[in-house]
Amino acid sequence: MDAMMLVEVLDVHGHTQQRQRVGSAGGQCRIGRSLTCDMIIDDGFAAPEHTLLTLQGDGRVLVQDLGSRNGTRIDGRLVDRSDGQVIAGGELRIGKTRVRVRTANEAPLEPERPFRRDPLRRHRTLLAVAGLLLCLAFAAFLQWTWAPERLAQQVLIAELLVVAGLAVWVGAWSLVSRLTVGAWQVRIHLAIAASCVALWVWGYWLYTVAAFALQWRWLGPFMVGLGALVALAAAYLHLRNATQFARLASLSLALLAPLFCGGVFWLVDLQIDPRTVNRVEHGARIFPPSLRLAPSMNPGDYLSDAEALKREANRNRQQSLLEAPVLDAAE
Repeated sequence: MDAMMLVEVLDVHGHTQQRQRVGSAGGQCRIGRSLTCDMIIDDGFAAPEHTLLTLQGDGRVLVQDLGSRNGTRIDGRLVDRSDGQVIAGGELRIGKTRVRVRTANEAPLEPERPFRRDPLRRHRTLLAVAGLLLCLAFAAFLQWTWAPERLAQQVLIAELLVVAGLAVWVGAWSLVSRLTVGAWQVRIHLAIAASCVALWVWGYWLYTVAAFALQWRWLGPFMVGLGALVALAAAYLHLRNATQFARLASLSLALLAPLFCGGVFWLVDLQIDPRTVNRVEHGARIFPPSLRLAPSMNPGDYLSDAEALKREANRNRQQSLLEAPVLDAAE
């Protein structure tokens, strides 16, 4: 295979801004801010003529720094200014600009991935609308159960609070997406946030109804576990769609979400639960006393014991009168 080289200038999101192909041994690509360069970059930290790339006969690339002040880095290491460095491919750092070099000597490319979108991206509009409607419905239902004097006004306030909370949350994640991957992805983050909140609030309502009706003590830990899983899934999906983190890094950061959401839920529950009329106090369990079987007694023995108790009581009464006589009412 003939020697060839592909040089790509990347932006902060890893997207290609410029691309140049060199297809013969001895071909060169000069990079810098000067108009005499083959690839011109707009970077104040790069020299006018910063780096020279020369394609070798064996398909590798000789990287030479042209006396720049900040130097040229290959995978984080400075290139020797006098001898340069021969590479089979990699990423260069020229000033603050990332330049990727590819050659035919690199490892074979992976097969193409099949084109299919995950269910979240395919149905993001439907999930966003359904989740938002469920959140608004729960806000109205909750106000109806509290039965305030001005129901319509309280429902409107609750709906506006729900919309404002989701707007802040979705806006924050959309801004992160715009800064890291270059796209807002508002519908995806709205679908994740609204679906997560809808599962939380309606699931908690079903739990309170079941706990009141069935008195199952194991429902509490079960609901805590389900809420933690929902928070973990939501945080993981937000991170995967808003950042360029790997799966393991996204999962590790998402593990903090259940702790945070659990603390917020606990604080909110401390304020709301004591005020509801359906609150059930789970006290100590009450069981019937244990039964003891004794052999039957002779009625005569029972009566003799009763007479003995009666005599003992009379003696105690007489003794108490001697120690503390009762005064005559006439005195």
